[in-house]
Amino acid sequence: MKDFQKEFGEKLIASVSRSFYLSLRFLPSEMRGTASLAYLLARATDTVADTSALPENDRLEFLEEMSLAISGEGEVPQLDSSFLEAEISEGEKILLEKWQHCLEWLQSLKETRQLAIRKVMKSIIKGQSDDLRNFSGNEFTALSTEEELDQYTYDVAGSVGIFWTEIGFDAFGSDFAELGFEEMAVLGEDYGKGLQLLNILRDFPEDIASGRCYFPGSFSDSDGEMIWNQVRDYWQKKCGSLLQSSADYIEALNRSRVRFATSLPALIGARTLKLIENAEWDNLSARVKVSRAEVKRIMLRAGLAGRKRLTKMISKQFS
Repeated sequence: MKDFQKEFGEKLIASVSRSFYLSLRFLPSEMRGTASLAYLLARATDTVADTSALPENDRLEFLEEMSLAISGEGEVPQLDSSFLEAEISEGEKILLEKWQHCLEWLQSLKETRQLAIRKVMKSIIKGQSDDLRNFSGNEFTALSTEEELDQYTYDVAGSVGIFWTEIGFDAFGSDFAELGFEEMAVLGEDYGKGLQLLNILRDFPEDIASGRCYFPGSFSDSDGEMIWNQVRDYWQKKCGSLLQSSADYIEALNRSRVRFATSLPALIGARTLKLIENAEWDNLSARVKVSRAEVKRIMLRAGLAGRKRLTKMISKQFS
């Protein structure tokens, strides 16, 4: 299993994620393996949830089978060869082909880490499945309430902030942070929800084109630009408010490598949010993205900053 982790784990993450891979690279070994495995499992279920190669009902059934396999209550589901020939990336194909090894890796972890991964994956798969149900069919659909959106962002990302906190305290005990577990879990949850809301803002034109609107409301028609102009200010401010919690979370962390790894999504997210706020509809539709060169500059600044300066860098972005 160590050979799989070393040979495939890091390469697989690099092939299916650009930004999260950066954070995982710098995590201390006490957290890195568990966080990496959780990411691979979540990316595998996300690939199944998003593919058009399977009908929605088949995807829901397969996600349930994956959930049971992760929890240890079911057999590993077998993917049809036609799915592996669908329009998914090469990294995603390899990940699904190696999924059995991810489950064996999970079984090799100590019990507290297994429980943490199983808990967060149950939440993530619930969010992915609810997403499929909410936006089934071909008609334009918007979520009905803010509570629905809040629940979704919690399931697929807020729960990850809590998971990150759990494995941090499991790895380092009270030395993980200056704040206690409960306070850190609340901050981590908001941080995760903010990152997911950022993804929703960034992907808004693509989602609208597919008939999905995560922002609740009774819209007279499905014109993307018109809806965007109605919702953008409120949800951009909401996103910034949630992401502000990352500054308090990061300031409380005691270990420099954990602090650096945890800060990268916030700093890249802050720049992404600024690009979204300044984008005209055509630019947003072309997909807002922080360049590789700018990501390198962000990493350099974060690497050179101490605890207080790093916290100020993040707080300044969301003030």
